[in-house]
Amino acid sequence: MEILSDLEIEVYDSVYVPSHDTFLLIELLELNGNERVLEIGCGSGFVSLHCASKGCRTTAVDISKKAVENTLSNADKNDLEIEVKTSDMFSGLSDRWDVIIFNPPYLPEEMDLPPDVRWDGGKSGDETILYFLSEAYNYLKNGGEIYMIYSDRAPLEKINNKIDERYVVLKKISETFSFETIYAVKLSTKFY
Repeated sequence: MEILSDLEIEVYDSVYVPSHDTFLLIELLELNGNERVLEIGCGSGFVSLHCASKGCRTTAVDISKKAVENTLSNADKNDLEIEVKTSDMFSGLSDRWDVIIFNPPYLPEEMDLPPDVRWDGGKSGDETILYFLSEAYNYLKNGGEIYMIYSDRAPLEKINNKIDERYVVLKKISETFSFETIYAVKLSTKFY
């Protein structure tokens, strides 16, 4: 999917600013417009707005109430309909979606950054990702797809092993920077 240059986006203080990982994730998205989409960790709503602009029925959730407000505001500014909820990952959700999108916090504590839900992926950087992968298939419709980001700053072998337990990698792209390589993957479940 192409990045929409005409979206009117405001990013509130303490909400994740769309960055290289966000853009890589959008580049990987393959939507035809009739999917029911869930974005976990919506931040400013940038990814969800792209999905809604394609005609997808989009639900966006975030643990941060400020991010939820930010997404609602950006959807309103762009005249796009998105259902937005406060949720810690899948808590309080019971539906199934055609597509689940997640740009998780994936940086390890060793990077000496201040703790922040926007980027802190736990001690080794994979805790949130591993939990997501262990739960996401429960919320996918048969034949559904997952789009997710992760970084080589987290233990790749553990992440790839967790993916291999239940998912098939349909597509994978990456971008390398001076301090990390970021991967965007499109997954499908092995078992329907």
